[in-house]
Amino acid sequence: MSAKKLFNNKIIIFSIASSLLVGCSSNNTASTNDSVDFNHELYEGKSTLGLTGDFPPENAKEALLRGDQAYLANDSDLALYEYIRALSFPSQEYADQAFYKIGYIHQQRGNFELAKLAYTRAALIAEDNIQYAASVGIVELKLGEQDNAKKQLLRAIKMDQQRQGKSDWDSEKDLFSQRLLIDSNSPLSAYIGLGIISDLDAKHKPAQQIYLTALSVNNRSEKALTNLGYSYYLDGNLKQSEIINRRTTTLYPNNKRAWSNLGLTYIKSKQYEDALDALSNVMPREKALNDIGYFAMLEGDYESAINYLERAVNTSPTFYAKAQENLKRAQKLQISAPAVKLSKYRDSNQTQTTVYSITDTTH
Repeated sequence: MSAKKLFNNKIIIFSIASSLLVGCSSNNTASTNDSVDFNHELYEGKSTLGLTGDFPPENAKEALLRGDQAYLANDSDLALYEYIRALSFPSQEYADQAFYKIGYIHQQRGNFELAKLAYTRAALIAEDNIQYAASVGIVELKLGEQDNAKKQLLRAIKMDQQRQGKSDWDSEKDLFSQRLLIDSNSPLSAYIGLGIISDLDAKHKPAQQIYLTALSVNNRSEKALTNLGYSYYLDGNLKQSEIINRRTTTLYPNNKRAWSNLGLTYIKSKQYEDALDALSNVMPREKALNDIGYFAMLEGDYESAINYLERAVNTSPTFYAKAQENLKRAQKLQISAPAVKLSKYRDSNQTQTTVYSITDTTH
């Protein structure tokens, strides 16, 4: 969904208790610059001294419009300033939109705690807004709050299923027992987020079902393709993993995670030179050689591991101590230890530069 489309959501008018808002005016006069406290908890940007030289907006709607114009002009600090000014008016009919847009900017900046705070406030005002609920769940997933995220995402999906006529849809019974209904108005990020949680729970087939359903609406969805390719890799379906990851890198050649996923798939298939080509798209050659050698070592393929680690050392003999360390380890294992196969699920201390957290939903 484009940023512009996100900033033109349908207006839902609600009221909100004044105690929920920071910086709200206590009377019925129009807002002024002085009525907004820019030690505001939801503002994080450059100094506002340069942002206060204009005439104040006459109402919340005008403040929102100014914020939209600033955002589209790539001035997100000014946009945040205007959206927070929209919260300073006694009438709170646009408060949910202001909070949502504040949350969206913070999410883009990686300020997930502030994004969660703003999205949560929007969702409290407009409890039946599917996008608000989905956004809360997504940032909770990014924060590692898996249980809370699952609840919010399921709530958003349930509302979306009911919107499409499945009034009795029950997540406990119907989540994977029948095909989910998704259309162009569905919050795809919520479905993809639920797929990521399923992969985290090692429920790869249900996760793949969700990603494929999302792709039935948008067959070029970068998020769905990237996560589907990785899910196939986790599930041991290397053929499908290669197909999907190659498609993703073709459509999105700057997608580092897809290139890394493709490299991991090739390593698992012992197609080491193909893995080198893939990983070299996202990291220096010596790191790619080291990673191939490292994972070959974990698979018990010590001969290949030593070969690639020696190449890593030779490529960067002075500065690449990691490859030298791994090379010594592989040589010792080749002499004294039986082959050790890499388990299906890696511990955190078994990862190096190519392994991405499955909770990374950037793509």
